[in-house]
Amino acid sequence: MKFVKTFALLLLCYNGTLAQQNLSDSLQQRLTTPLPDTTRVLVLDQLGRALMYSKPLVAMQYAQEGLRIAHDIRYPRGEARIQNRIGTIFRLTSNYGRSLEAHLASVAVASATNDIDALARTYNNLGNLYAEQKNSPKAIGFYQKTAALATQLNNHSLKRIALSNIGSEYALCNRLDSALTHTRTAYQLALQLKAEDSQIELVNLGNIYKRMGRNKLALNYYRKSRPVSLAVRNDRTLSQTYLEMAEVFQALHQPDSTAFYAKKSLQLAQSANMLVNVVKISTLLSALYEPTAPRLSLYYFRLAAVAKDSLESAEKVRNFQNVEFSEKLRQEELQQAGDTYRSRMTLYVVLGVMALFGVTALLLFRHNRQQQHANRLLRQQRDETNQQRDKAEATLSKLKATQVQLIQKEKLASLGELTAGIAHEIQNPLNFVNNFSEVSVELVGELREEEAKTDRDAEFIGELLDDLTQNLQKITHHGGRASAIVEGMLEHSRTTTGEKRLTNLNALADEYLRLAYHGLRAKDKTGSAGGRSPDRFNAELVTDFAPDLGQMAVMPQELGRVLLNLFNNAFYAVRQRQQQAPADYHPTVTVTTRLIPNSPERATSSAQSTGLGTGTEPGIGHVEIRVSDNGTGMSDAVKAKIFQPFFTTKPTGEGTGLGLSLSYDIVTKGHGGMLDVESVAGERTTFVVRLPMDATVPESRIPA
Repeated sequence: MKFVKTFALLLLCYNGTLAQQNLSDSLQQRLTTPLPDTTRVLVLDQLGRALMYSKPLVAMQYAQEGLRIAHDIRYPRGEARIQNRIGTIFRLTSNYGRSLEAHLASVAVASATNDIDALARTYNNLGNLYAEQKNSPKAIGFYQKTAALATQLNNHSLKRIALSNIGSEYALCNRLDSALTHTRTAYQLALQLKAEDSQIELVNLGNIYKRMGRNKLALNYYRKSRPVSLAVRNDRTLSQTYLEMAEVFQALHQPDSTAFYAKKSLQLAQSANMLVNVVKISTLLSALYEPTAPRLSLYYFRLAAVAKDSLESAEKVRNFQNVEFSEKLRQEELQQAGDTYRSRMTLYVVLGVMALFGVTALLLFRHNRQQQHANRLLRQQRDETNQQRDKAEATLSKLKATQVQLIQKEKLASLGELTAGIAHEIQNPLNFVNNFSEVSVELVGELREEEAKTDRDAEFIGELLDDLTQNLQKITHHGGRASAIVEGMLEHSRTTTGEKRLTNLNALADEYLRLAYHGLRAKDKTGSAGGRSPDRFNAELVTDFAPDLGQMAVMPQELGRVLLNLFNNAFYAVRQRQQQAPADYHPTVTVTTRLIPNSPERATSSAQSTGLGTGTEPGIGHVEIRVSDNGTGMSDAVKAKIFQPFFTTKPTGEGTGLGLSLSYDIVTKGHGGMLDVESVAGERTTFVVRLPMDATVPESRIPA
């Protein structure tokens, strides 16, 4: 379900793109005329606002110039607004840490000078920042502060933005009654202000009622929003409205109305280049026509595929632009640091020369030998300083190179183990295909011999055809297994974009468990030829998957790397114990998944103790994945360091010490979960992965 912030951002970006060129040209023209410094700061801030969506680097340059002038003339009002603008530009380019620093700096300046307007706008953008990080409680808190200050300022436009944002956040948290209350209030303000974009609240109300299951009321609000969207010629919002209406009619089992509004939405989405909507609408129409019009269904399926490819290409370009933006900022900061360093060194040189002349004059006045001795000591100190600096730089370079090599080695090792597992996994269905193909060839020969006879046995021919049909079915079945394995391998090889997708965690864990096991067996079999092990490694695999787990929004490639690393460590531990234990030892690796719904009290205590639940409502719960083995275990001293980078218990050459460290970052930072270990030395080890049940993908927010 998409809510108002999506439409608001689309509207702002669309309208901003249309007016941006004229506005930026006008503001740049003003900068060429003589202006008071305070006015120049505000003009530079407006230039940053006009360009921050399309040209963030240029916008940042204008904002930084305005910040420099505000500092020089001690103009806190301009400084607070410029810092707020810089924070928004950093957020739009995914630099969330620096965005938070800039917004907090704006809050500090505005609070010190009691600048309530700047404080209210900065609080709104802080809410947007936390909302993009899926921290709904903090986002709502800042939006509420904005609404309170807007009421104090009697600024109804800003209050409407804050209430609309609060309603959207409550809707994302599935608190629909609260979302309805705030969105209605925002809509009343939009009517009082005679806002041209009041369709935003109307569409949001329709979405809320749609989620409540009140489809007729939702259709009423969608229809109310259409005249407003048509009046402002907002094809993007209108396309989204028609899509929502088509989905409502689909839920009401009215295929004709569904197709009618879906086609209208598709036409507008194509004209406005809304690739996301083109994919959704084409997929909906393809499924709608599949039972009655296969050709038309295929047409829309292909249209969705083309739009999806274009969307992925556009996303890659945007990610590249963000990286380029960050790199240019880094280069500018390095250049500024270099200029500062050179200025400081020049000052030090000047002071040193003056001191040297003074000492030299004094020493010449007193004694020539004392002067020579002082100069010699100075040269020695300078040489020692240069030597220490050169050693420190050389050591730092070696450390960086070693770190890069170790990370690359860890990735290559993981890829090798995964490839070996896939090779052994795919060999089994290929053997079935080959065997049944050979038997089918023999059956065809027997069939031809029987056909050549004058007194053909019809019953025997029928048996041969039945056997041949069964063989072909088995060939198709095992060919499909091989295709599924290849598809999984291609999916793993794709470069991750950091986006979460709905994934079956049971299937993901089972797939990587098999691949890790076969990969280790392949390496062990190769190693036995070299004399390292007389027997091929075998272990018992025990799985206990929760049947009601369903799908979760995760990054499957990243989480797959975590599971593969945990499985490899488990197999390594039981293999080590097998080489030391008696013959009756049975290596066993157990994988379990379970869904743990939290009560409000438990969710609160869990969030305080483990960090789970951050950004989610109490009571949502979490998913737990346990990987257990009866291997060598580990001591308390080892457990305390197990997640530290470069710490490894494996022999030199067999481990980099980065696997568990990277896994810990993927689980905790990438998914907001927790990775823990339970172990008894010499007996067992269990790694526990806990992921919060939060499948909500954050929407874009309305900037103040």
